Amino acid sequence: MNIPRLVLAEERRTGKIAQSILVASVLKSLGYPLRFFCAGVDEHFVRFLKLVTEEDVTVLDPFSCGTMRNFKLLFQRAASPDSLNIILGSIGERRDENTFTVNPLPGEVARTLECPLVTMLYADSSAAVTSRILENVYNQISAQGTTASAVIFSSVLNPREYQLLETEAGRRVPLLCLGFIPKTLEKNNPPLMELCLQDMAQRAVFPVKAATAQLLGMVDQVDWNVLWGIAKQCKECVPIDDPFKGKASGMSVGILSFPSFELEGNNAELLFKHLGCTVHSIPLDSALLRRDLNALYVPHGPGFLCAERLLGKSGVREWFTSFMHARKAVLINGGVTPLLGESFSLPNKKEYEGLKFFRFQGKFGIPTPDDVRRVEAVSTDGDVMLNTGDKIRGYIPAYISVLNPGNAAGAVWSLQDTVKNMEIGLSGWNRGATLATDLCVELWSNIEGAYRWLMMRKQ
Repeated sequence: MNIPRLVLAEERRTGKIAQSILVASVLKSLGYPLRFFCAGVDEHFVRFLKLVTEEDVTVLDPFSCGTMRNFKLLFQRAASPDSLNIILGSIGERRDENTFTVNPLPGEVARTLECPLVTMLYADSSAAVTSRILENVYNQISAQGTTASAVIFSSVLNPREYQLLETEAGRRVPLLCLGFIPKTLEKNNPPLMELCLQDMAQRAVFPVKAATAQLLGMVDQVDWNVLWGIAKQCKECVPIDDPFKGKASGMSVGILSFPSFELEGNNAELLFKHLGCTVHSIPLDSALLRRDLNALYVPHGPGFLCAERLLGKSGVREWFTSFMHARKAVLINGGVTPLLGESFSLPNKKEYEGLKFFRFQGKFGIPTPDDVRRVEAVSTDGDVMLNTGDKIRGYIPAYISVLNPGNAAGAVWSLQDTVKNMEIGLSGWNRGATLATDLCVELWSNIEGAYRWLMMRKQ
C-alpha cells in the first residue's frame, strides 16, 4: 500500500502562530489533495489547523495509542494513497543562540511510519547563527535514528539574507533548502479560548488567510512540489489486519457537534467507521436532533461553552438525557463531563445546577494550551467499556476537573502515571450504558473496549 507521507517538524515560538499552519493553508490553496495529522496532543494546534484548512485533523500520539500496532492502524485508517499525508509537529524551541533541545516525538513518528522528515527553522538572526542551530538540530535528529531530508526557513528578513543562509547551511548539513517564509508573515497566536468561540475564531483565522494570499503571490518562494516528491519516496505500508474491523456494522452512532468540540481531532469518528458503524454528525444548534441512533458520543471540549444550549435550550436537554435513560450507549469524553454532576462552577467562580446524573461537582477553568498530563486509566471493578484490570489511555485537560470523584460519586477508573509508576487520581463514572470521564481518552488505545461499549444495547 503506497501512502505518500512526510513529517513536517517545525521550530515553535511562544506567542506566534505555528508556521506549519501557514504551509498547510498554502498547500490547500494550491489544490493539493491533503490529509493532516498532528504529532502528539496539542488542542490549540488541532483546532487552529481545522479552522484554517477546513479539513479534518487526526492526532497521532504514540503513548495515547497504547501500542505501535494501534498507532499504525490509526494512521492507515486516516491516510489516503491519493493524497499528500502530512504529519505536523514541533521540533522544539531554542533557548538561546547556542542551545536547541530537539523534541524526540517527530523523529519517533517518522521512524514508526518509515517516512522522511522536513524541518522548519526560524531564521531572523544572522546566517551564521541560524546555520549553526540547523546543524545542531540535524545532528540531534540523526542521533535519534531519523534522517532529515530538507529544510524550510521561517521569518527570513529579506531575499539577500536567504541567499547567505542557503550558502552557509549548504556547508554544514546535507539538506535541500526549499525556500523561506518572510518575517512579515509572522503573526501573533490567538488564545485557545478565542478559537473555541465561533465568531472570534473566524476573526482569528483572517491573518493566516491574508498571509496565505501574500505567500501565494510570491512566485517560487518555496518549492512546494518538492514536498510531494519527498513524500513519494516512502516505503510501502504493510496493511495491518484487525479482528474488530467491521464487527459493529449496522450500528448507528451520533457524534455531537459544536465549535468547541474540535480539540481532539477526528480519531473517534475514524474508529467508529473502522468498526463498521454509520456515523452521523449531530449539531447541537440543530432543530433536528436525531433519535434513531444506537449510540451517542460527546467529544472533548470546554463544556461550559455549550452549557446554556445543552442544559437550558428547550428540547435539547430532554433529547440528551433521553439517551442516558434509554440504556443506549453514551460516552462523554472529557470536557462536557463536569456538566453531568450535581453542580458545576465556571471560570468566574459562579456555580450552576448540573444534570445531576452523577454525584460529583464539576469545575471549569479558562481553556489554555498548557502541557497535558498523559495517563493510563485502569478499570477497578469493570464497567460498560473495560473489564476489571483493562486499560485505556488519554490525557488530563488542565482546565477541567471533577471534585470528589470517588466515594459517593463512584469512579470506576484508577489513573496511573506510567512514568512515575504511581496512582494519581480517579475518573470514569458508569451508570447503565452511559460512561463519562473527565479525561480525554484515546479510544484507539483499547479498540476492544470501544466495541464492547457500542454493543451494550444488545445486552
